[in-house]
Amino acid sequence: MKVGFIAPQSIAAVNGGVRTQALMTAQHLKNLGVEVVLVSPWDQLNELDIDLYHVFSASIENIGILRQLNALDKKIVLSPVMYSNRSSSTVKSILKGENLVGKLHEGMFSEFRIKQQACTLATHLVPNTLAEASLIIEGLSIPSHKIDPIPNGVEERFKDASLTLFEDTYGIKDFILFVGHASSKRKNVYSLLEASKSINHPVVIIGSFDQSEYSKQCTQLAESLAHVTIIDALPHDSEMLASAYAACKTFVLPSLFETPGIAAMEAALAGANIVITEKGGTQEYFKDFAIYIDPTSTSSISEALESSQMKGKNNQLRDHIQSRYLWSEVAKQTLTVYQKVLNS
Repeated sequence: MKVGFIAPQSIAAVNGGVRTQALMTAQHLKNLGVEVVLVSPWDQLNELDIDLYHVFSASIENIGILRQLNALDKKIVLSPVMYSNRSSSTVKSILKGENLVGKLHEGMFSEFRIKQQACTLATHLVPNTLAEASLIIEGLSIPSHKIDPIPNGVEERFKDASLTLFEDTYGIKDFILFVGHASSKRKNVYSLLEASKSINHPVVIIGSFDQSEYSKQCTQLAESLAHVTIIDALPHDSEMLASAYAACKTFVLPSLFETPGIAAMEAALAGANIVITEKGGTQEYFKDFAIYIDPTSTSSISEALESSQMKGKNNQLRDHIQSRYLWSEVAKQTLTVYQKVLNS
């Protein structure tokens, strides 16, 4: 089997979850005998001898290539990587209203319309959570028979991470850690910093800030807080990143939503306590082993962090993640869907 992987070009600038998901899925599919081709924007699609295409993200960046693949009658598996805090009924109403407006203003598309088009163009969809699948079915009106949820995964190497490198380099112990695209408003770093004002524990943020007004607000607030340390984004294969996961007492993702937060899975496998947003299907992965927060409430964030810091570490969540969400298992589920699509 020869599979072409297509991801939005923005992953070249942002070393986030979509990039990790695509690269790790490709690596472990190769271990199962699948030939994976990373398709470049410069490739001529009609000249590639590929059985099936796997597209990552139902984004506006990918709409053009999804249309081309569909016109060429290619089999397409889509990882939508989407969520919204709006209810399915609200999303459906927005799209219904847009259908009426669209008759008068052709060419005007909302984010929901783009995602609906992407999901319609694909042969099959593999969302990361049941919550995402439900939003696609009920909100975007995509038939359920086109959907097989497949979870995100985690690399087993994080289980063996050592805290020594981080502690020796930075001299910080038992801290609260955030890792991610810190300049993204969705990641909610400003609220994390506000919540940390009332916490007497060191906070470490690993992530880069851009020149946006939001980033400037975050960095200015961080600089006013003596217990906050900011470290530039680290490569995903960095030993220092793995060591930071192992060294922290609590890992936090206070995002407006996550699907479900690969960094939190990595930190959990390294043994950290997890504080994470309640939005986006996170409870499907972390069950009762994490503390969930309302991302719109700084008091919810601060109380959860304080509670997590008072808890001892244990192996329950680590064992849960290891038994269900390693990339090797995710690749097997992905291959099953590929076979289903090609045989349909």
